[in-house]
Amino acid sequence: MERLEFMIELNGIIETIHTYTRNPFMTGYTKSLRRALRQDDMASLKIVLDKVINWYNEEYEQIQTDEYVFNKNMHEKAYGLLKTYRHSLQA
Repeated sequence: MERLEFMIELNGIIETIHTYTRNPFMTGYTKSLRRALRQDDMASLKIVLDKVINWYNEEYEQIQTDEYVFNKNMHEKAYGLLKTYRHSLQA
């Protein structure tokens, strides 16, 4: 995935996360993610992407089984986009 494509998807990813949690760490991570991408700070970008992906690794099953989560498919998309972009940075 190219940087520009990820930038286009980023607002949707962040808003999807924020519909599920107001966890202060996640709020900080999403702000840092936006900033690192905007400033083309690859070191910070990789660290923050790993933190957000790790959060999804821990929360994903709960999100998918929670009867009150109405946008499960958006979480699936957001999680996939995060992993795809992170993988593209390793190449």
